[in-house]
Amino acid sequence: MKEINILISGVGGQGNILLERIIGMSAIEEGYSVKAADTFGASQRGGSVLSHLRLGSVINSSLISQGKGHIILGLEPGEALNTASKFLCKNGLVIINTSPILPAPVKVGDRVYPPVEKILMLLKKLTPNVIELDATLLARQATGNERATNMVMLGVLIGLGILPVSPGKARVAIEETAANFSRESIHAFEVGFEIGEKKQVMGRLGFEDA
Repeated sequence: MKEINILISGVGGQGNILLERIIGMSAIEEGYSVKAADTFGASQRGGSVLSHLRLGSVINSSLISQGKGHIILGLEPGEALNTASKFLCKNGLVIINTSPILPAPVKVGDRVYPPVEKILMLLKKLTPNVIELDATLLARQATGNERATNMVMLGVLIGLGILPVSPGKARVAIEETAANFSRESIHAFEVGFEIGEKKQVMGRLGFEDA
């Protein structure tokens, strides 16, 4: 593997940084080089958070250039589309949580949030490789806690088998980084992992195109 470029997009409070840390720790345990960087909007008030994560044999830069993202893990649909339109490479993969978090301007009526169906339609024009799921609902059903949404998304990604990261290494990293919530985090991860395993047969991903 030369490199895999992952972008984790969401809003403040969704656990972008935790996801980045777990994937990075797992890849390091597998013997790969890892570099990461984060960009923030008004993250404490639900603003955009975008995490850049690069895995490979030798990684020199932490930031991913536009059009060079292999995988987008979209915790929030609007943020996922915004990230994909800028960063996704040809035939890249988008894993998107379909449960939106409405920004403040939408809540007060100054802006209109686009229908999720339209967001998905636009994403599918960018790539044939889109996996959509209501990870927030699945997290709530599995653990009673929507904060486990990120662990469901992680499980899907690892279950697909496209990263050089074993589920065992991911589980250990979850236990080490989410010690206070490790039981529910692991359970949410397993729910996502089963979904990922069922979706392993996909169109050609664009890893070689970036």
